[in-house]
Amino acid sequence: MANPAQRAMPEEWFSIIGSVVAAVAAPLFIRYANWDPVNHGGVDWEPQNRLLWTVPLWIGLFYLIIQMAFLLQSASQVRALGVLDSILAILPLISGLVLLALNIVDGKTFHFSSYQHNALAVLIVVGASEFLLTIWIRFVINRRTIGLGGGDN
Repeated sequence: MANPAQRAMPEEWFSIIGSVVAAVAAPLFIRYANWDPVNHGGVDWEPQNRLLWTVPLWIGLFYLIIQMAFLLQSASQVRALGVLDSILAILPLISGLVLLALNIVDGKTFHFSSYQHNALAVLIVVGASEFLLTIWIRFVINRRTIGLGGGDN
């Protein structure tokens, strides 16, 4: 059984699960939002309703607020924090950057509409914000660092 100081607390697990779900679900939506199963290829789908263009932004903002609430809840407690949450906070950013690179390198297979580029930009900005805020809150505000190695020299 692991040492209690090494186990992630429930709010950290919610944050970890949120990062993993965002890193998988957002790219799937972005990739297949324009999928045409009849022609086995993409079409340039863009919503006709202008209000639908804001949906990725509101989902990203809501996700970021929830993640920050979990992070602040765990950071306010005086106990050892897991490092796994800080490491996995970068997953949505990485998945967004991979999709962007695939779109740049292989524009035919990964051709995105303007709506998908909008959702991709939201994913990258929210992923970077979550990662930077996680690192900042954990290591700067709380003055918590990772100790490697032995004792005093």
